[in-house]
Amino acid sequence: MIGRAASSAAGFLSPRIGWRGLLLIAGLALAWLALHGMPWEQAWGQVTGMGIGALLSVLGLNLAMLPLMTLRWWQLLRALAAPVSLRTVCAYRLAGNAISYLTPGPHFGGEPLQVYLLRHRQDIPLPAAAISVALERLLELWASMVVLGSSLIVLTVAGSGPFAGRWALPLAVALAAAVAALLAALCMGKRSLSRACSWLMRFCGMAHRPPTGFAGRLLDGLIQAEILSESLLRRHRRAFLLANLCSLGHWLGVFAEFWLMAILLGHPLSLPQLLTVVIAARLAFLAPLPAGLGVLESTLPWTTAALGLGSVPGLSLCLLIRVRDILFSLAGLGLTMKYLTCPDRAGTLAKDAG
Repeated sequence: MIGRAASSAAGFLSPRIGWRGLLLIAGLALAWLALHGMPWEQAWGQVTGMGIGALLSVLGLNLAMLPLMTLRWWQLLRALAAPVSLRTVCAYRLAGNAISYLTPGPHFGGEPLQVYLLRHRQDIPLPAAAISVALERLLELWASMVVLGSSLIVLTVAGSGPFAGRWALPLAVALAAAVAALLAALCMGKRSLSRACSWLMRFCGMAHRPPTGFAGRLLDGLIQAEILSESLLRRHRRAFLLANLCSLGHWLGVFAEFWLMAILLGHPLSLPQLLTVVIAARLAFLAPLPAGLGVLESTLPWTTAALGLGSVPGLSLCLLIRVRDILFSLAGLGLTMKYLTCPDRAGTLAKDAG
């Protein structure tokens, strides 16, 4: 049974060569156009000139941030009466992040793998596994919008940087309000997601018959997930608060990481400059391209040049980020292959639960 589930999950996660291949080609073309004529030798010299100790300090900070960014998911699982050890959840998060990083839109893609691992390796019911992953991603989105909106307010008051315009602040507030409205709807039992899914099914021609097959299972799963979400937000407010505090801690770690990388590369950043660079990097990863390929390489050099620092600091930061991400993605892919090809170890991992 686990072997068949692993095969189905692997088939689900396998990329569609057509449109994903086109996105990859588009990203490579965009990267080449953006970086053509850039001072590669100078930027790469700054990265290699850091030394192995500096690189290990960046990797060590990211390893320390992994439990911090996983605490939110771990706390939600405990609130849903599905406790899993923090070490196991960190491994699942690392595997899921690798899939998300290598698929279009690095902020989504590894969630089906995380649900699969919770269901088949920890024996957690599917609704609880799915809602823990979905709500964790929703809280992460909410925290991102709040932090980015606050950063835009600071930059607007300071009046410095390319993101200091008045157009960015209403956009951030609108996105944060949309996520807050979704959370409020779940808390009040409105079940807006299942209603939207049902409306979409009727729009696609399913109005005259009840949904069956995959569509029926999807709708039933959404309804059960929304019921669990309502229970979590009403009865476990402490867990909800702790999850948001974990989000804040993770964002502090992100700012600390960019500050450290800039110092190690020899380009210390002021607070407005740091906020601008972090916003630019995060927005670049929202592009529907694998690993934000081409967009990050275009955005960071342009941002540092707009700040009056030249394009070399942005290009150096981009190279260092790529080196870090490749190393962690390889580790995550190794864990993914292990989980999908070694079903006999499920019993061993299940003992870590609780």
